[in-house]
Amino acid sequence: MNPVSINWQDVFITIGSTVGGGTVILGAAAWLIKTALTAKLTQETEAFKARLKADGEAEIEKLKHSLEKVAVEHQVRFSTLHADRAKIIADLYARLVDAEREGDHFVKVDVWDDEKRREAYAATEQRLVDLYFFVEKNRIYLPESVCDLLTNFVLAVRANAINMNVYARIEPTTVNQALIEERAKILKLAFESFRDGIPAARKTLESEFRTILGG
Repeated sequence: MNPVSINWQDVFITIGSTVGGGTVILGAAAWLIKTALTAKLTQETEAFKARLKADGEAEIEKLKHSLEKVAVEHQVRFSTLHADRAKIIADLYARLVDAEREGDHFVKVDVWDDEKRREAYAATEQRLVDLYFFVEKNRIYLPESVCDLLTNFVLAVRANAINMNVYARIEPTTVNQALIEERAKILKLAFESFRDGIPAARKTLESEFRTILGG
């Protein structure tokens, strides 16, 4: 018999006719009421626990779905960012090579040709300016330390190109001995820079680029 659906009138009549005592009837009635309420409360508690479990599992599934969606979106954004960075670094490295090559050619060849010097210097200067602003526009994709290395690279090439453009035109037969010595020093420094310092700086940047790209 389901305790919740007890016919109390039948119970009271049965107890009364059997025992014949009002006190017993009240005691029995109280016990039965307590039993019925306990059973009902147990049923409701179990139903609540089941509903709570079902709701919890549904919320967990929704949370898992949301986290998976966020993870996919993050992966897509990261992949796009990495692809953009790789493209910028490839372009940047090509510009570094071109700037170094053009500066080297100017220092060793064009600066000694009176007809080519001005045009070659202007082309070298423009390439360096373009490289500098390309770095500035894309600093957000690169670590600050790499940006500093790039700036130093540009300044080194430009400084040697400027020095050569000024001092190469000075005739070594000038009577000013101090100027002759200064000229020789500048020329030597420029040649050594393009032989050692500037290529080494580019190799350092190359290593940094490989690290950024995960290679």
